[in-house]
Amino acid sequence: MQEKELYNNWHEQRGSTETDNHVLNDPWYQTVMRLLPDLSHKKVLEIGAGRGAFAIWMAQQYPSASIIATDFSEKAIAIAQNKIADSTLKNLCFEVANAEALPYPDKHFDIVISCETMEHVLNPQAMANEIYRVLKPGGEFMLTTENYLNGMLIAWLHAWVTKRPFNSGSGIQPHENFFIFSKVANYFKKAGLHLIHTESNHYQWLLLPGVNPARLCTKQVQSSFFQSIFKPFGRHYTFIGKRPNSY
Repeated sequence: MQEKELYNNWHEQRGSTETDNHVLNDPWYQTVMRLLPDLSHKKVLEIGAGRGAFAIWMAQQYPSASIIATDFSEKAIAIAQNKIADSTLKNLCFEVANAEALPYPDKHFDIVISCETMEHVLNPQAMANEIYRVLKPGGEFMLTTENYLNGMLIAWLHAWVTKRPFNSGSGIQPHENFFIFSKVANYFKKAGLHLIHTESNHYQWLLLPGVNPARLCTKQVQSSFFQSIFKPFGRHYTFIGKRPNSY
C-alpha cells in the first residue's frame, strides 16, 4: 500500500474519533497559540494541516490574514474542506501538497507554520529547504516536532528489538523519523534558516510496563530555571526562526 493511501486511511480513522476541540488542546497547538505573532494582513502557510482544526482557528482569529493550509493526504484535506463548506470563512484555503515539493512561488509567504509533521516526512531536509524557499526574506516560521531524548527512547528500543512499528502512544503512523532536537535544528541550519527561539514541554521521564505513561511524565514546569535545565528532554519541541533578509 502506498504511503499516501496509508495516510488517507489514518486520517479517516482519526477523524472519526477526534473532535477539533480535542485536537486544539494538544500541547504543540497550545504552545504555538501562545507564541503566534499577529497574523493580520499576512500570507500564511500551514504545512501538515491534517483535518484542519488549527487552520480554521487561525482563520477565525485573524480574518484579514490569507491562509493556505496543506496536507499530503487527500482524505485529510477533504475532511477539512467539509468543515468550512457552509461557513463564512473566506480567508482560508485547503490544498493537497507535498511538504518536500511545495507548489508555491519563491519568497511568497510571511509566515510558515507546521505542527508535528516533519517527523513523518520521508526527507525532512527537503521540507526545511522548502520552508526557506517559500518564505519572504525576513519571514518567520514556527515548527513543532517530536524529540525523543527522553523516556520515549524505551519505546523506540522496544520497536527495534521486536521489529514492530513504533507507536508514539497515539497510534502507528505510516512513517516516523527518530528525532532529537539537535538533528532538527541542523536541518534548519543547512537550509539557511536562522533559529531565534526554542522551547519544549511534556517531559516523559520513563516508560514501564503496565504503568500509565502520564504517571511518569511532567507536562510543564513553571520555573524558568528548570525550563532551561529540562528543555533538551522535552518530548514536544518548538522551533521559531526566520529566513534572513540578506539571503
